[in-house]
Amino acid sequence: MGARANRKRDETCLKDLSTPRSGGRGRWEPNTNLPRRTELEIDSLGTRIKMSKETKELIHWLDWNEEAFDRATRESKPILLDISAVWCHWCHRLDQDTYSVPDIAEYIDTNFVPIRVDTDKRPDINRRYNLGGWPTTAFLAPDGRLIGGGTYYPPEQMRQLLHDIKATWQKLENQAPPEPPAQTEIASGELSSNIVDEILGEVANNFDPIHGGFGSEPKFPQTEAQELALLKYHYTGNREILGIALVTLNNAGHSGTYDKEMGGFFRYSTTRDWSVPHFEKMSEDNAKWLQLYLHAYQATGDPFYAEISNGILEYVNGWLSDQAQGCFYGSQDANEEYYKLTKSERLKRRAPYVDKHIYTSWNAMMISAYLDASYILRNHNFREFAFKSLDRLLSLNLTKGEGMYHFYNGQPQLGNQLNDQLQTANALIHAYECTGESHFLNQSQQLLEFTSFRLRDPVGGGFFDTAVNADAPGFLRRPIKPLEENSAAARILTKMHHLTGDPSYRKLAEEALKCFSNNYLSFGFMSADYALAVDSFVNEPTMIRIVGGNDLPETKGLIAEAVRSYEPRKIIQILNPEADANKIADNGFRSEGPPTAYICVGKACTAPITEPKQIVSEVQRMAMPKLRR
Repeated sequence: MGARANRKRDETCLKDLSTPRSGGRGRWEPNTNLPRRTELEIDSLGTRIKMSKETKELIHWLDWNEEAFDRATRESKPILLDISAVWCHWCHRLDQDTYSVPDIAEYIDTNFVPIRVDTDKRPDINRRYNLGGWPTTAFLAPDGRLIGGGTYYPPEQMRQLLHDIKATWQKLENQAPPEPPAQTEIASGELSSNIVDEILGEVANNFDPIHGGFGSEPKFPQTEAQELALLKYHYTGNREILGIALVTLNNAGHSGTYDKEMGGFFRYSTTRDWSVPHFEKMSEDNAKWLQLYLHAYQATGDPFYAEISNGILEYVNGWLSDQAQGCFYGSQDANEEYYKLTKSERLKRRAPYVDKHIYTSWNAMMISAYLDASYILRNHNFREFAFKSLDRLLSLNLTKGEGMYHFYNGQPQLGNQLNDQLQTANALIHAYECTGESHFLNQSQQLLEFTSFRLRDPVGGGFFDTAVNADAPGFLRRPIKPLEENSAAARILTKMHHLTGDPSYRKLAEEALKCFSNNYLSFGFMSADYALAVDSFVNEPTMIRIVGGNDLPETKGLIAEAVRSYEPRKIIQILNPEADANKIADNGFRSEGPPTAYICVGKACTAPITEPKQIVSEVQRMAMPKLRR
């Protein structure tokens, strides 16, 4: 069953215990009581369409909209909410095993209002109603309250459950719905490096020293925890901390979770030693793995990490991207039998289905990873494709005054999703750092301004995952502040503060972080992204300022080496001698002569650097602990 590590990632500054646990991708344990997989797989688009038509003929699934909820209210029927995914094996099994049984389908159509949601297309609904993985089978009152449910149900269990839910609803239908909890003021607390150390302690305590990763089985990537380990090693030299990342990367990269024939990572491992994967391949996960292996290669120089990085890129280029037009696809379906074949044998078979929707946040993540790969692996093709993809992503999913939409399906769909705004803003900043082209920075600022206007909590601070709408169906009317996205927001806003000097960005970052400053430990080692954000906020960045025209070869050479250097707190700023004359003068830099780099931590700066090969060593020297807080 598609699922992730067991933790509630999504919190508001106050806890609403009546809201079901959230199910963000990568965060839930599968239900281990499910029956073992059979050899049957949904291995082609044709089979998928056939099953989909069969199911739709038996159950009249509705979209999530006001009309469906109005019908439930009018007919006084509970709602059966099915949260599914195109890549989800057990979702296909639920369709085939249970929803295709005539008497079950008829009972559902007669006694319930059936709504089906794709988790990738509606992360806002999934966050509020996921009950432990995919599929989620949730039963709701017409007002959206959760009555009960779970994940996969075989026919006999589903028959009983349907009757039980109907009986429960008959007892509840005349009861008034509970009042939603009131908002509280912003949580207060000190933001310091102690937070980072405490979370690192959680990471170390849960680390599996034999196989890497965390806990027993199943094993999920948890790349943020590995990134935190690399960061702390970089600034402390503690090789035990480094081992948290490297033992994981070595074992995962040599295991069955990495596809040695076609490249790329499967979604997670069902075993402690990473040997038996769950066979979906996700764009999101591979973007995170790619960044992590690239950073490990930067930090250690071990060619194995470059090898795995290239393997991920080869897979994504071949299967999860539109090489002609740009942009990245969402996922590739699971098919255990197919993935047991050799590469030459696979090319003779129809490949598992690929979801070719253009999802904004995942595209932005992959674009950032491709930009890094182009410099770190010295392959300009990755850079060219990253910029082609960024241009297309903005042309498809960006609407003036409305920010980024979540995905494209003939037209942009689902606006006001926090993660889409943040990941795109981050990709634009990275594009600026790699080119010095100011329009990228300006576009990023515009997205952050939109995000602050549309998604910020004006009372408690921080950001909601989607726009507050008191008239939205079900729990969509309830605002949620996710830890992961608020951590990402704080990192991006902190970076923008240092690039622009605008203190309002730092204030917004502080608000987002303080919203979780009293309860971050309740997330355990999965608060690593929060630790990374706090680290960037409380420490001075390593500013690599390059003075020179961004079209000059000498400037490009300095930029390339700046990107190649491993320095987690680095920010690259390109100052044009004409457009940025005042900034150059204010910093005491020279504007005449060849393009020049200055590496600064706080007010301490290196001498002028004109040779690109000096960048890496000077960055390492400036990152020494004696110069840090």
